[in-house]
Amino acid sequence: MTHMLVPIEASQTTAGVWVGIVGVEPGHLTLQVGDASPRVVEDDWIAFTTWDRVRVRAQRVVVDGLQPGRRYPLRLVEGTAVRATATTATLPDALPAIGERPFTCLLGSCFGRLSDGAGAVGAAVAKLPAQYRPDATLLCGDQVYLDAPFARFLTSIHSGEDLRAALLETYLSTWTQDGPGAGFAQVLRQGATYFSSDDHELWNNAPSRSPAVLNSWFGGPRDEYRSVATALYDLFQTPSRAARLKIGRLSIIVVDARMDRTSDRKRLMPDSRMVELGTWVDDLEGPGVLVIGQPILSSRAGWRGHFLDWGLPDFRQYEDLVRAVQRSRHDIVVLTGDVHFGRLAGCRLPSGAELYEVIASPFALVDQRLEREWHAPPGRFPDSGIPGTTGCNVWVDDRYREARDHFATIGFTAVGTRVHMDVQAWPIPAPGLAPVPGSAYSVDLN
Repeated sequence: MTHMLVPIEASQTTAGVWVGIVGVEPGHLTLQVGDASPRVVEDDWIAFTTWDRVRVRAQRVVVDGLQPGRRYPLRLVEGTAVRATATTATLPDALPAIGERPFTCLLGSCFGRLSDGAGAVGAAVAKLPAQYRPDATLLCGDQVYLDAPFARFLTSIHSGEDLRAALLETYLSTWTQDGPGAGFAQVLRQGATYFSSDDHELWNNAPSRSPAVLNSWFGGPRDEYRSVATALYDLFQTPSRAARLKIGRLSIIVVDARMDRTSDRKRLMPDSRMVELGTWVDDLEGPGVLVIGQPILSSRAGWRGHFLDWGLPDFRQYEDLVRAVQRSRHDIVVLTGDVHFGRLAGCRLPSGAELYEVIASPFALVDQRLEREWHAPPGRFPDSGIPGTTGCNVWVDDRYREARDHFATIGFTAVGTRVHMDVQAWPIPAPGLAPVPGSAYSVDLN
């Protein structure tokens, strides 16, 4: 594959499109969006080089003048040759009514390409019934495992062009995994895609030291690795660390809580982004959806964090996150991943609003030697005392348990002044088989 299209952030009248070119010079390219006049792709590329050679070029194109709530086929054309195709969707002006096709989000995390050589994840997404096709794809972390296979960084330090080439190759082999109706490229082609990162966009437990990544133990190699990995994340996924969607009374925010973490475990994100998140909560006119890379209903990792991964509660700034969520006047749904199981849990907040947390992980478990075990949430939120908060009793829905490779779809429809939410898990079947619905959950949100 030399040319790629990924539909990205959309509004009611605009659609973003990521255009990537691998290993070839950019020709005279045009982007066709539905029946609209072709749009010339300008010579505005960002290039990533290794060994004095441009390996990949990419840019983001915004197409305007579109109609709300429409699906548009995308085609990247050079001369008479179609180089790449995808499908995007604009946001509707209002949520569909009950009985209509819902506004549907696909939620996934933790894609270990080396564990999915057959492209089963992409095949499952491509074979979703029409009712469940995503309007928005929410990828909440570990879209790539830059530190896998883990033996690669365990015993040697990588630097310079060797490091750049190794990390780029992981992105290219993931983004270009393609076949007849299979491969991760199929996930990236479906609806407008929104990205939030987690540690494997850098290395396990980044930015802290990892026993499995020798680069992370020394200042210079660690800084170099982080710089290259961040540049690749910005190039392939997104340079933005927060994105918003608004459909009627439903508001969605996608927040990054990994790329700007501090190793002293004080900050998850810059203070300005935490203020933005708090303002988003305070300004909600209806239910809110928070997409983030790790669960909020979680306990501190304690000493295990030195060997595994620090979670949100291990950071001082988690206190600000809890205070913001707990003062919400409207129900909040957290969509997240990271932990290698699927779960739905929640609690009633001190404000009287409800908190729901949906976990979908993994797409494809990176190493079959890792644990496949479902875990219950802590009994209280927050699990330990935080000044200015009140502990809430946490419930868990026992019908929604997944330890298999899977993703979830979340459908939203309007019910009077409320929003109805349908959550559906989709275990990954063998390639060639259509996915069969697994765990499910429904609720009306206020």
